[in-house]
Amino acid sequence: MILPSLRDRSGFTMIEVLMVILIITIMAVVSITVLPDTINESKFNQTVEKMNQIRNAMIGNPEIREGTTRTSFGYLGDVGAIPTLISDLISIPGGISAYAVNSTARYGIGWNGAYLTGVNAASNFTTDAWGTALVYTPGASPPTLVSLGADAALGGTVFNQDITVTLPSELTTSTVSGFICQGGGPFTATAQVELNFPNAGALSQSEANLLPADKGQFSFATVPMGIRSITVYVPSKAAPTQTLGPIVFTVAQPNVVVPCNLIDISP
Repeated sequence: MILPSLRDRSGFTMIEVLMVILIITIMAVVSITVLPDTINESKFNQTVEKMNQIRNAMIGNPEIREGTTRTSFGYLGDVGAIPTLISDLISIPGGISAYAVNSTARYGIGWNGAYLTGVNAASNFTTDAWGTALVYTPGASPPTLVSLGADAALGGTVFNQDITVTLPSELTTSTVSGFICQGGGPFTATAQVELNFPNAGALSQSEANLLPADKGQFSFATVPMGIRSITVYVPSKAAPTQTLGPIVFTVAQPNVVVPCNLIDISP
């Protein structure tokens, strides 16, 4: 009887076993390297999406419109300023009035939230996807919202880099100007123009006193974006002989001109 040689026996040789171990080791190393990057990429994208949600809650989403008119202004539009804390978007802060239609301004003013909703919104929207607290600096110029990235430290590259969302003035405030007309022509008398806008959730007013030489031209700076209104008093608010308004209009860009046909004292 002839016995089979080692080559004829079933099973793996030592070299084959070592090669399998080597391949498994390489795959394990690759998996250990790639998996964290995949997780960090997902968390990076989740954080960017979350921070954009917070920004839209603060100042509105410019893409939301009725026809060509922007209709979304968030907390800023209702209260007249950006929030002091992110949590102000979730529950009404102290000192801020609840939303109500103001009979003087003729539009709604006050906290109209919650502007951010969902399960555990209070904790979910104050941290990034890695669980690190977002850094919100409303007093910066411009105000900023920052995630420290995967490493929870300032600086870094790739997924460790800081993620910053800014609230520049061109997205929050505007210069509102216009001309009072009289029968379609220039207005050449004395008048007072009063701008109605929210401040800390309450009605605030600013006045422009016009002389005949102004020919009806008025201007207001740093008006918070949103639905606003103006009232015209001739010759003054204290002793008006003619009152026009409130005229409601939308402040949705850095420079807004109120159409003359809306401020014609003798249409």
